Order: sequence, then C-alpha cells, then structure tokens
Amino acid sequence: MSNSAMTATAPSTPEDQRTGVTVAIGASSVRTAQPLDLWATPDMDDYAYEAVYSPDRISLVDAEARVRTQLAEFGVQVAAFLNEDGPLTAEQSTLTPDDSLGGWMTAPVETELRDIDDHCTPDENETLPFLAAKVVVIGYRQQAYGRRTQVWLDYGRTTGSLTPAKAREVLAAMASFCADFEAVIELAEREAIADFEGDPEIAAADREAEDRRIRAVTEGRA
Repeated sequence: MSNSAMTATAPSTPEDQRTGVTVAIGASSVRTAQPLDLWATPDMDDYAYEAVYSPDRISLVDAEARVRTQLAEFGVQVAAFLNEDGPLTAEQSTLTPDDSLGGWMTAPVETELRDIDDHCTPDENETLPFLAAKVVVIGYRQQAYGRRTQVWLDYGRTTGSLTPAKAREVLAAMASFCADFEAVIELAEREAIADFEGDPEIAAADREAEDRRIRAVTEGRA
C-alpha cells in the first residue's frame, strides 16, 4: 500500500464491479484535515480501493465504518477489508462466494496445533486444527431474507456459528480461561514430579491374578 495521502472524490469502480469490493486499509500519517484518506486503485484483482487512517485520530473500526459509508454513497458495497497492518492474509480477510452456503466466507485462520480428540486416532486428529475461525456472510436474496455476518469457530470436529458480539464474548472467555488453565497446568507439573513407570513383571502377575479371579467367578456361575 502506498503511504502517499490521496483523497478520492468519486470512486472510479466500474458499475459491474461495485458489489462486494475489497478495500486495503492501513495505518499511516495522514496529511489532511481528515483522519482518513481513500482512493480507487487500478488493480482490481486484489482490492478495488486503498485507504490510510491516522491511528491517533481515529480507530480502525471507525475508519472502516467511514469507508463503508463513503463508498455506499456511490453505490459501492464493501465485502471485506484487507488490513495490511494485521495478522490476516489476503485470503483470510477476503470474502469469496460459496454457492452451497448462499453467501460468502473467508479462508480460515488455524492453530498450528492439530486436534487432540482422544476418541480419534493420531492420523485422524492430524487432519483437523485444534481451533479454526473464519468470517461467513449469509446473504441469499438479501432483500427478502436479510444479511447476516457470523464468525464460525471450529474446535476439533465441532462448529459454533457466532454473531460478532457473541464471538467477542467467546474471545474474552478464552482469554480469561488461559490464566486458569495455566494454573491447572502448573499444579499438574508439580504433581507430575512424583510420577513413575510401573514394574512390567508386577503388572503381568496382576493381570494373571485378575484372569484367574474372572475364570473362578465364571465357573462358579456355570
């Protein structure tokens, strides 16, 4: 993204490309009276507009809202923001159509850690991340059924579809749980100092004794 401040007075996006455009946005110094600058870009493959905002004068959330409002005045709908200062890749921040869903979704963000389900084999767990999340917009025939934005949170083989507000609650709960989880781990680490492996010979003798007991009970019932 260029850091040169430019102000777009009229978006130049062609009429047939005004639905679901991507806007690249990033923090920078803005040399105008406004805390935000927005302009159209000639490269329509990655994003249709670029915007820079002054973080000491406006938040990212408010900057994105202002961009949406400004473009809406020209009949341009923002499908996604590509935050060049954030951790998301272009695929993870761009909504793409999904015909089976009747809407759009981003590529998921995933933990490097794979699933930890005890009911599955290691190979099965390796196919899934421990946690994953993506943005989903359901908007089939919006005029009739409306438009809903959700965060889909995958934890292993289970998926929760959340409103953005509910996703914030889940994030806060996860952050709060981390401290408690760390305390549990520390307790387990102290207890694990006393752990040891059993004696294979004693274990074999115990299993033989258990087998004899079971046979005796079974024969007694015969």
